[in-house]
Amino acid sequence: MVAAVIEFSEVTKRFRDSRGREILALDRMSLRVESGETLCLIGSSGCGKTTAIRLVNRLIEPSRGSVMLDSRDVRTLDPIGLRRRIGYVIQTGGLFPHMTVARNIGLLCEVEKWAPGDLRRRVHELLELVNLPPGDFAHRYPRDLSGGQRQRVGVARALALDPPYVLMDEPFGALDPISRDRIHEEFLQLRDRVRKTIILVTHDMAEAFKLADRIALMDRGQVVQVGRKEDFRRNPATPFVSDFLGSHLHEGAFHG
Repeated sequence: MVAAVIEFSEVTKRFRDSRGREILALDRMSLRVESGETLCLIGSSGCGKTTAIRLVNRLIEPSRGSVMLDSRDVRTLDPIGLRRRIGYVIQTGGLFPHMTVARNIGLLCEVEKWAPGDLRRRVHELLELVNLPPGDFAHRYPRDLSGGQRQRVGVARALALDPPYVLMDEPFGALDPISRDRIHEEFLQLRDRVRKTIILVTHDMAEAFKLADRIALMDRGQVVQVGRKEDFRRNPATPFVSDFLGSHLHEGAFHG
């Protein structure tokens, strides 16, 4: 068995809503993420997938259970140091509008007090990596970019400190279909080049089938099936899995 570098063990997370009512976001969730793989968390809205990844970088804490990173409970790790080791990409890119593309990408390097020449070289390297020529894009502002370009900058920023882990929360969901198809292909090429352990949250099963090494389908705060595309196609674990596949996939995406 390949060693897990991220592991959820019987994780429960409860919140209180604005009226003080208890919300059960995760219910004894268990999941292993293997070194170097891209694992997609997928499920209907409110199933707990975003809550799960926010536990990994300690943006929130579990109510019960543990999240382990390289065999250490993340609650024992300094949160700032932890987040420097984990790239984080959100749906809108999360760019600072008053900063240039170069400043957005190099911000963490600035915080780490990199020498100016090293920082500039790293920013240019990352822009090339995400197919944004530095001469054309380094001095632009987020308002001057398309949605796909902003997402590329968000990915570049997440990779700035060369973290071994990357969390991606619906990173392509706001893009139009043509841009999404293009950035999917670029993501696959980038994944093969940078060799990170990636957890990618999506609501799109076809996207998960295209981008993931493995898929974890969630329902009501629990993982109901984990596997590769063929595992879901040949042996859906429950009627919920069958229904989810039927309602979220076109025939060609499922059998292709």
